[in-house]
Amino acid sequence: TGGFPWFAREIAQVLLIVVMMFSLTEVAFSGLSARAESRGFAIAVGANYGVLSGVLMLFALLSLEPAIRNGWALMAAVPPAVAVIPLTSYLRGDVRRSLISTALLYLLGLIVVPVVTLLFAAQVVAFTDLVLQTLLLIGLPLLLSRPLRRSPRIAGARPTIVGVSFFFLVLAVAGSARGTLLGSPELVASLSFLSFLRTFALGVLLLAVTRRLRIARADQVAVATFGTFKNLALTIVLAFSFFGESATVPSIVSLVFEVGWLAVLPLLFRGAEEPSLRMDA
Repeated sequence: TGGFPWFAREIAQVLLIVVMMFSLTEVAFSGLSARAESRGFAIAVGANYGVLSGVLMLFALLSLEPAIRNGWALMAAVPPAVAVIPLTSYLRGDVRRSLISTALLYLLGLIVVPVVTLLFAAQVVAFTDLVLQTLLLIGLPLLLSRPLRRSPRIAGARPTIVGVSFFFLVLAVAGSARGTLLGSPELVASLSFLSFLRTFALGVLLLAVTRRLRIARADQVAVATFGTFKNLALTIVLAFSFFGESATVPSIVSLVFEVGWLAVLPLLFRGAEEPSLRMDA
């Protein structure tokens, strides 16, 4: 039948903590300098919480169904996917800056997630419950990831653990939301269109603007990654916990498009040179 028959919410939360705990072992807090990192963090927060969250909040405000509005609002509130770090490395961006910006955005998320959700959700939620859930699903994995980060074996095991846990997490929630996914093709089609806009269309637009402005490749990578990826696993579990399975559908649909964008983005950077090199040619 899909999903888990009992304790689906609790199972999803435990799986998310495992996913976040091992994913966040890539994030380092050592050597932070406010002066040195301010520019990189400004780009990351502007792209993720400014541009991308702005688009998602527009989707939320335009949504007529409360559950769908709640799903978009939560997506706008969460920090970026940790996958931006290895993706930045693959795209030959500034990995250190990506690491530090991601770390700071997760600390910022401890405040942003409950506040934005409380302000924009179509359903009243107790603020204390939001804070506790945010601490449980972001703060606890951050703390648990610190000792794990020191183990040399974690790096090799991380992809498998995260991948398997994430698979069962999506299985648990998507199975519970199968009624909406299978019974509302018009809704899924409209969400697919919006998900395409928030990943592919927005990503291509951001790349076009940054290349038009001839900014450095590292900044192009930062804008393209932080401006298109959200932590959808966290969004799915928060939506499922507070608003029910229907609120998870925007994130489940968006996940498909983020995976596709993850495959396409390297092709858009293939052969791209630094603007300064092109100008000197």
